[in-house]
Amino acid sequence: MVFADNLQVLMEETGETTYSLGKKLGVSDESISNWKKGKSVPKIDIALKIAELFDVSLDELIGKNLNTERQIYLPLVGIIAAGPFDILNEDQWDYSRSVQARLLAGRPQKECVLLEVSGDSMSPYLLEGDVLVVHKQSHAVNGNIIVAYDPVLNGYTVKRYQQNGDSVTLTPYNNKYEPIRYNNPSEQQLNLFGVCVGLERKLV
Repeated sequence: MVFADNLQVLMEETGETTYSLGKKLGVSDESISNWKKGKSVPKIDIALKIAELFDVSLDELIGKNLNTERQIYLPLVGIIAAGPFDILNEDQWDYSRSVQARLLAGRPQKECVLLEVSGDSMSPYLLEGDVLVVHKQSHAVNGNIIVAYDPVLNGYTVKRYQQNGDSVTLTPYNNKYEPIRYNNPSEQQLNLFGVCVGLERKLV
């Protein structure tokens, strides 16, 4: 069942569906479903294609359970300052940064980016040099740490999300800074960029 488990993990991390993977490998949906259920395994040439597609070794794919501490690369798209900040244009993203795969919390890798913390608006929860894993999504639940764009601030901000009826409050952890309240978020054009799903502390 090692291959079946690993295939399932890799598909969840990357957002691959049975259909999309089948198209890339030139195999049927039924074949992939059987692999995921542990009913069969692919031939060696197909296994090599799968390993290459998911950027893992053949040994990692079929020989042992995937190490959740392994490093995966995500784009660093900006630096969080105490006030509003800008997310870099895609051609300026830094693809040299990596984090442990477990920090994606099961989200597809292609839907996640990194942000580096600078400043103290979210201290002591977020510290200078910490790296956030952000899942790009347009909704949040109370208590989430979110990244949002507000044209009034003319930039992005990272805060704790709280919705009460039609109003939304974005709160910093550092009580030196005031919460930001939106009585009508849609009219005020508060746009959610994503939710923080993982945190890597800066090594000291």
